[in-house]
Parts: sequence; C-alpha cells; structure tokens
Amino acid sequence: MQPSVPNARNPLRRVAEACRDEAEILALSVARFVAAGYMTGDVACWDAAFNGAEELLGSHEGGRFVAGMVGIVRALRVEHDGDWSFMPASCCRLTGHECALVALIGRGRRGAWDEVAQEAAALAGREAAPRLTAAVCAAAETIDAAAVRLAPACRGAGVLH
Repeated sequence: MQPSVPNARNPLRRVAEACRDEAEILALSVARFVAAGYMTGDVACWDAAFNGAEELLGSHEGGRFVAGMVGIVRALRVEHDGDWSFMPASCCRLTGHECALVALIGRGRRGAWDEVAQEAAALAGREAAPRLTAAVCAAAETIDAAAVRLAPACRGAGVLH
C-alpha cells in the first residue's frame, strides 16, 4: 500500500473525517508519537505519548492505552515490508497508511475479527500478519473503554484534534 500523496484531486484526509471518535484520534496521536520515537530514537516521543494518554485517561488506563498502541506499531514494524508513513502527532491530515491503520482499528473495535485478519495482511503486504492481527485485537477493548471515558469529557469542551 502506497501512502497518499496530496494533490488537487487527492488531498490527504483530515483526522476528523477518518476517526470516528476521540478514542481513535488519541490512538492515532499515540501511534504517531511511538512511530516518531522509533524513527528518532528519542524517548521524549514515547514520553509525550504517555503524557497525553495519562492526562486524558489517568495513569493506569493511559498506560494500558499506550501499551496497546505500542503493540500495534511494533507489529507493523515487524510485519510490514517497506517504509511506513506517519504525520507528526499534531497534524490534522492523515497519510494513506494512517487511514488504513485507523480503519483496521475500527474493524477491531467492531469485533470483525475475520476482516481484521484480512486487512492486517493487506496492510502488511503479506498473506498473513498474525502479530498485527493479535495486536489490534488486544488493543480494541482498551480503545473502546477510552471512547466511553473520553466522550463525556469532550462534550462541550472541544475535540482532541
């Protein structure tokens, strides 16, 4: 899968268009920080992921949330051949890779496990991507719990992105 390239006919999607709720926006942001940490080797990126999630969800749930997203990004690094494109954490646009990741997370949250396995394999560019499938399945419940927790907190207070 090639990342989206912005042009007049194919602009990059906005976060609000691709993410169905605040939990998916947070998941994308955390994934971006984790990916940046891998790319730069700077632990401050991972600290930023934890700080943001813990501020919104508390230390226990925030830590679990980040751990789930680390599992997904790590699985992508292991099973995806080639480069992976992520935008900076605060960017309001998504790459094609990020759109596919958000869609994959959404399938996991809906419990569409067969679709998760198929899309994880497609995303990784392989016949099967068992680590990515397992990581999405493992993170789905935590992301759903965050959605419940974030929904009341964000009503009337704006959105995360």
